[in-house]
This record gives sequence, C-alpha cells and structure tokens, in this order.
Amino acid sequence: MYTAVDHCLASPCKNGATCTRLLDTYVCKCLPGFHGQHCDRARRTSHGCHYKNGECEHFCRHLPDRSHVCFCAPGYRLHQDAISCMAEGEAACGRTVTRFTPRVINGKICPKGQCPWQALLTEHNVFSCGAIVLSDRWVLTAAHCVWRKPATVFNVTVGEHDLNEDERTEQKRRVVKVLIHHDYNKSSSDSDLAMLKLHRPVKLGLYVVPICLPARNSSFGRALSSVRHSTVSGWGRLSRFGPAAGILQRLMLPRVPLQECRLHTKLNITTNMLCAGLKAGGQDACEGDSGGPLVTRYKKTWFLTGVVSWGKGCANKNLYGVYVRVSNFLSWIENIMSNF
Repeated sequence: MYTAVDHCLASPCKNGATCTRLLDTYVCKCLPGFHGQHCDRARRTSHGCHYKNGECEHFCRHLPDRSHVCFCAPGYRLHQDAISCMAEGEAACGRTVTRFTPRVINGKICPKGQCPWQALLTEHNVFSCGAIVLSDRWVLTAAHCVWRKPATVFNVTVGEHDLNEDERTEQKRRVVKVLIHHDYNKSSSDSDLAMLKLHRPVKLGLYVVPICLPARNSSFGRALSSVRHSTVSGWGRLSRFGPAAGILQRLMLPRVPLQECRLHTKLNITTNMLCAGLKAGGQDACEGDSGGPLVTRYKKTWFLTGVVSWGKGCANKNLYGVYVRVSNFLSWIENIMSNF
C-alpha cells in the first residue's frame, strides 16, 4: 500500500506561511512581504524602489501589495537572483563591448568603442550635428538640426571615431524619414527632438551599440538622478572659434539643478530641459555637438538622460549647457519606434 508523505509535517514554510499538502509535494502560501519557494525571502518593502532603486540593477516597479520587482531593459533578462540583468545577445544596449580601463575624462578623446551609441549626422555630406543610436534603424537627434529640411539631404554614420581616417568600422546610411516632435518650438528650443529612420539597418557590434532608454512608469529616474555626473560626447568645436575635433571627444559633467541653471543663465529653461556643466566654465559641449548624447552610467549600464540642445557659446563662465530631458519623451520615442 502506498502512503503519500506529508511534507508539511516538517514545517518547510517560513515566516508564518501556510503549507498546503499536495501529492508527493507541497506549496507554501506566503504572507505579504515574503516570497520564494519556502517564503524565506523578504521582499524589500520598507522603502521599496525608493531605497537604492530596490537594489535592482536596472529598473524597479512597485506592486499593489507594496512590494516591488526588478525588471530589465530590452535585450536583457532578469537573473535568478531577481536583481541582476544579463545581456541576451551581442550589442545589448548601454554596454560597451571593447575592454578599456576608464581614466578621468575631461574633454579628452573617447577611446574607440567606448562611445558606440554616438552617431554623426551630415547634411549634403557635410558634418552638421551629433546623433544617437537607439536601434539598428532609428537614431535620435535635436530638432533644430533637421528643421524644415527634407530627409533626402541627410546621412547618418555610425561606428565613426576619427573623421579624417577610414577606419573600416564606419557604416553610412541615408535618412528616409524625419519625425520632429510635435511640440518643438524653434524660438524657445522646447522639445528639441527629432527621430530619424535609416534606409536600411546598421549592423550592431563592437563599435555600434544602441544606448538604453530609461523605463517608463518606474522609479528609475530617481535612481539615475542620484548619479551626479553624466558624460557628453561629440566632434564639436574644441573652442569657440576653433576647428571641429577630428577624433570623437567625451567629457564628464555634473548635472545642475534647474533653479541654479535659470539663475545663472538668465534663460528660459523649461521642465523639458536639463542643465549640466561647471560654474567656472572651461568644459562643456560646444557647437556642432547638438543632437549628441548625454549619458549616465548606472551600475554597469549606460542610459540616455539628455540630448545636446543649446548653450550660449562654448564653456563660458556661468553658462551651463542645456539638454533635452529625455525622460519626458519616452512615450513619444517608443511609439515612433514601434509604429513607423
């Protein structure tokens, strides 16, 4: 005669959970605040996502029972530890593939492969602006770079590093669609964003990697803003009347509160903008960098926080650089990428 073992007699369920006996096994029904097979893992409910981003490597979302879960950017899967994000393929967004030991970067060359989301926008084959790789078919730039011009005059180059050398990593594509944000205001520079669709996909890899976008409807904005410094890159002019840099530059800058930015620039800074730079001047994105990325590293992954919009002159004292605040435009960006 067969007798089923009652596993519940051994009290396998912890933290006040209820044990339900099944044929040859059991399930634990956890009390709120606990999870895991034996309800032995506490959900970090006390502060949820607001404390250390819920310890999540990427994004954190609150659940109705006041607990929270971690989730990852597209192209990553959540590790069994329920916190870490594992890249699923080559060229997962926001991760540089080339091995490089970072040094302090103040207006120095961006080593090849370390700014792989940087793209170059040319108009009639002349360098006009920076742009940002979002996928193999879409790049983002500033609206004023493409305002009232047909798509046919533009090309985008990715995998570019030294403008004066053919490095055999460059991929050039025609632009077939220009979508300027519907609220773009030329005089105030508000909502200064445009999406560009390429005529055929670029090949992602060592030197071409999309940047990650922050998640909508998560507390990740708060986590990103806790990282004080962001990095801007581009081939813009190195000084006010100087030549454009031949080699891609990058620069680490502290972000500046809007009130302080308004105070020191005496300019109309809207909530769709963010400021970065040093009050003493001397280091900032310069002309020709419009449309380029301002990126922020959270743990091991880089996320897009701003798009270079404008600044009064190059690195003038008390004049911060102004960027489009990308977090306000995530729905618009994602809608275009999925529907056009």
